Amino acid sequence: MIFVTKKIKNEIKENIIEVPKDITFKIDDHKVIFEKGDLKQEVLYNHVYVSVVQKENSIVIRPNNKKKTYLAVSNTLRKIMNNTIEGFTKEFVCKMQVVYSHFPITTKVNKDKFIITNFYGEKKPRVVNIASNVKIEINGKDITLSGRDKQAVGQTAGNIESKTKLKDKDYRVFDDGIYIVEKSK
Repeated sequence: MIFVTKKIKNEIKENIIEVPKDITFKIDDHKVIFEKGDLKQEVLYNHVYVSVVQKENSIVIRPNNKKKTYLAVSNTLRKIMNNTIEGFTKEFVCKMQVVYSHFPITTKVNKDKFIITNFYGEKKPRVVNIASNVKIEINGKDITLSGRDKQAVGQTAGNIESKTKLKDKDYRVFDDGIYIVEKSK
């Protein structure tokens, strides 16, 4: 009789985030609120997958199960919180460029809307919502997005890029659009 043993992971990996002393945080109902001076950022999490606990001046993220999905949510939440903490010390910048060969595309910002007009000669403008705390500067064909929240800056840039994506056209010939040139690091 042959016995086969499998390695079983008995441990659940915890993610521990050390928070700098000048940043205060509190864990509320399904969110972690970070504050430094007049800056305030929130990180939402799903309590089904992870439990978040405060341990002195650090945050402990513990998956509620050993499954891959739970571990993935835990690691993603750790990365988002690290980016949030990093956002208090630096600003994230994403650069985009307007490319056209057929019709000149014009862009403008109106309050919290990014408006794209004359895309392939369309009469109706394409409108993209700008996430809160994201600043957009337009300089000719160059567009610069900046903000303290890396996720909001990246999501706004992705929304702008996907709004100018054409369907049922050959992308090698019809290259008009607004494209991400440099991502925030």
